Amino acid sequence: MLRSNFLPADISRRKMLRLCCVASGSLCLPAPLAAARTADLSQRLREAARKGAAVSLPAGEITLTGLDLPDGAILRGVPGRTVLKLSGLGPLLSASVARRITLENIIFDGGAGFVPKEKGLLDFSDVVHVSINGCAIRHSTARGLNLARCGGVFAQSEISDIADVGLYSLDGLGVDMDNNHVSRCGDNGVLIYATSAGRYDGSRIRNNLIEDIDNRSGGNGPYGNGVLVWGAGVIRVEKNRIRRCVYTAVRNNGAHNVEVVGNDCKTFGEKAMYAEFGAKNSTFKDNRIEDAGAGIAVANADKGTDGAIVSGNTIVNMRKGVNDPDFGPEMLWLTGILAEKNVDVTGNRIVGPGWIGIALGGWRENLRAEANEISGVDYGVALATGDGAGDALVARNRISARKGAVIATAGMNFLPGDLTKPGAKTYPRLVVRDNETA
Repeated sequence: MLRSNFLPADISRRKMLRLCCVASGSLCLPAPLAAARTADLSQRLREAARKGAAVSLPAGEITLTGLDLPDGAILRGVPGRTVLKLSGLGPLLSASVARRITLENIIFDGGAGFVPKEKGLLDFSDVVHVSINGCAIRHSTARGLNLARCGGVFAQSEISDIADVGLYSLDGLGVDMDNNHVSRCGDNGVLIYATSAGRYDGSRIRNNLIEDIDNRSGGNGPYGNGVLVWGAGVIRVEKNRIRRCVYTAVRNNGAHNVEVVGNDCKTFGEKAMYAEFGAKNSTFKDNRIEDAGAGIAVANADKGTDGAIVSGNTIVNMRKGVNDPDFGPEMLWLTGILAEKNVDVTGNRIVGPGWIGIALGGWRENLRAEANEISGVDYGVALATGDGAGDALVARNRISARKGAVIATAGMNFLPGDLTKPGAKTYPRLVVRDNETA
């Protein structure tokens, strides 16, 4: 695949198109009719935008060669019956430096066209408010909806059969993604990315169905996730149904103040939810996780991960599903919840089969596991010990474990003795009390 950013600056669009079509193996040179339709629609949109009016499209398929939208464009179709199809070099629709763009009730289809890498079938930059409602985005050779420094709403719409990311937002102004269906994406379903850690974004991803997310680009976690938040600040991922992702349902990599609340998640090859590599002040609350390699991990305190609430989650039916053979047991597969620094783990329900219910590991600094219900695992709660281990409280949990209710570890070595038993060994800065065991 030829990458357009490597082409000489003076090459024409028609030459770019010809090269891209040859590289993609398709015969997609735009027909004169498609080019004429594109020019006509462009003129109509400019005239309507000046008046603050909408352009309404009829039912049927309209082939375009790539349309740049003017500021204020409002484009509407007939629900489920108006199709705009790309011929030639994409994006199909694009806009930049605009206050508002509105799209309603249109199917956008990549067809036999070619969308360059790191672009979207719909591609917008520096648009204050993008409103997309009742639309479908299908068949892109790169991303589906690509947003750079944009805000707005993407609602009651569909993204499917995308080679890369379904919806990508870079340094967003707050995107409200509500009640959509995202499926069959090559690398990630939704990716919210910030170029500086903790940069305020404010996006909300809620009430969506996200399913069948692949991992075409490989690696050990950047791809294959239902929702990936990378570095952004103040994000809410709420009440989504997430299914069948090669890696995770929701991954927070270095992001700040990300709330993951009330999601229903099933079938993942890796841990279902992560806060890792510098994530700060994370919340995982009232989620249901089923059929994953492990449940929720607040990991990499040595890389700056700090602070989380893990509360009211239900984690059932863990299974081996390791994607990378280099990952060893230190990854704590078949573990319901892993916490390392400044984390409250309270009121969760963890049901096996599993290895460890709750692991308080890493530096073990200011951790609390209280009022959790754990059953069907080998070990209920495992606690890191040794030089540098900080405060930890394990209290009022109900634990049914095959090999030990609460145990101490030294690295990956499990130390003898159950810390809930009378006369058990004590450790500095560790309190184990009032747990109910069976």
